[in-house]
Amino acid sequence: MHCVSTRNIHFFMNKICRLTGKPFTISPAEQAYCEQNNIPLPTLHPIERLRQMMVFRNRISLYNATCGFSGESILSSIDPRKGFMVYDVDIWESEKWDPLEYGREYDFGRPFFDQFAELMHAAPWPNLFVIRSTMENSDYTNGITTAKNCYLLFGSIENEACMFSHSLWRCRDVVDCVYTKDSELCYDSRNVHGCYNLRFSENCQNCSDSYFLYNCQSCKNCYGCMNLSNKEFCIGNKQYTKEEYLKRIASFELGSSGNLKKLKADFAKYKENFPIKYLFGKNNENSSGNFLNNTKNVRNSFFVSNGEDLEYCLYLDKAKSSFFHSMYGSNSELVYNCQSCGDNAYNLKFCVDCWPNASTLEYCMFVGQGSADCFGSFGLKKKQYCILNKQYDKQTYVNLLAKIKEQMRKNGEYGQFFPAALSPFYYNQSDADYFFPLAKEDALQNGLSWNDEQIEPFESTYSIPDHIKDVGDDILDQTLKCEQTGKKYKIIKQELELYRRMQLPIPRVAPLERIKDRLGIFAIREPRAGTCGKCAKNIETVYDTDDQKVYCEECYLKEVY
Repeated sequence: MHCVSTRNIHFFMNKICRLTGKPFTISPAEQAYCEQNNIPLPTLHPIERLRQMMVFRNRISLYNATCGFSGESILSSIDPRKGFMVYDVDIWESEKWDPLEYGREYDFGRPFFDQFAELMHAAPWPNLFVIRSTMENSDYTNGITTAKNCYLLFGSIENEACMFSHSLWRCRDVVDCVYTKDSELCYDSRNVHGCYNLRFSENCQNCSDSYFLYNCQSCKNCYGCMNLSNKEFCIGNKQYTKEEYLKRIASFELGSSGNLKKLKADFAKYKENFPIKYLFGKNNENSSGNFLNNTKNVRNSFFVSNGEDLEYCLYLDKAKSSFFHSMYGSNSELVYNCQSCGDNAYNLKFCVDCWPNASTLEYCMFVGQGSADCFGSFGLKKKQYCILNKQYDKQTYVNLLAKIKEQMRKNGEYGQFFPAALSPFYYNQSDADYFFPLAKEDALQNGLSWNDEQIEPFESTYSIPDHIKDVGDDILDQTLKCEQTGKKYKIIKQELELYRRMQLPIPRVAPLERIKDRLGIFAIREPRAGTCGKCAKNIETVYDTDDQKVYCEECYLKEVY
């Protein structure tokens, strides 16, 4: 798997995490990769390695800031109190500034990470992670491309009229959803693909005009069902006639906030009676983790589609031959310990946000647009043979790089990811917190920064009607109070029109809090050994087979089909 080593390695190496003291193993494939590339073997538990990478990514939390180039007010994913210089993304991507102006000589008398920290504080960061030329009327978003009429949408691609959501692909009129693809008119759902007019559902494909479904496929006009396939007019996994179904659905009064709260609680309890599959996904060969589709030889990875020969990878599409690669993909190969790298990325190590068409980079951030053969650089476009943003000829670059790596190996830096303390983001506002949630005291103990948001005391004078039919346009002029946090929030016209169209009650929780709640689907649990709840076959699953009915592939398919 992956690379040809100079010697045969056939065993998993046992190690102890230098940070947590937890035991972990290094696969033969990663051992071979490290040997071939002269990289010291990892000293951190896999979860800690992924956590350290993900703390360098924030898409949801936004601040009011000032563009360091124009002086104009902008939104920024970086808190101004962190002391980083931020440019509006349009300026940052332009030729109005030259990243090479921040270049500096490498100092062999100092650690590499100290020198890189100075560079990343001197050079400007983009305020947002968007491609504005692909966006229309979608200002209050981040981490998105190709969007029209979207609002508070994050980490998404090719969407229209979507709100309060994260991780959408090619969706329209989707609200309060996470990890949703090729769907329309969906609400409050997670991990649904190819669905239409689906609400309050999870882990579904090609379902329509339905409510409260869990792990259903190709179902239509169903309510409160689990593990069904190709069914119509079912309630609670029981078949009804069309007339009976429509009559019962009308009686549920989903437009009432009080009724909806009870229906959600009832369905959560109902789901406990059914088995679940050991792994969510389809067409996976010799793969482990969860939420995998069309994979081969993918180990301990999550939210991966169309991947091959991967280990400990997160949230990728179209990637192969990589380890500890997270949050991108798109035809990437030979990526090692990198975050948010993709679009034909090749042979990257220890990098952050390097794309597109980047190759043979190490310890770089925001280096792309065809850049190659760069080390320890920041913000470069279409460059080659640069170290700390200083340009060299090829031979000088090769010789200097060899000396730098040798020094870094001696002082224990080479092979380690950027220290989490260098991140401009607070842990509890970074993507790390919803993949690997930590309590504040644990985060601070591990040297991670934390932001306790100050909430201004506020009492709303407006009482939200229980039913959507009783909500007037005057709600658009009101400031509401979040029942969960006490934060202020407002209802916008586009949002109200959709609630009326879908006959849904006004939410009592602020939009960003709703997104964060639904992001719980991304919380990673490591696979562990268990047994099928039906045939007792040995399985590897993230679920607790002692507390849940977890079935192997064969038994589950017999149950569903």
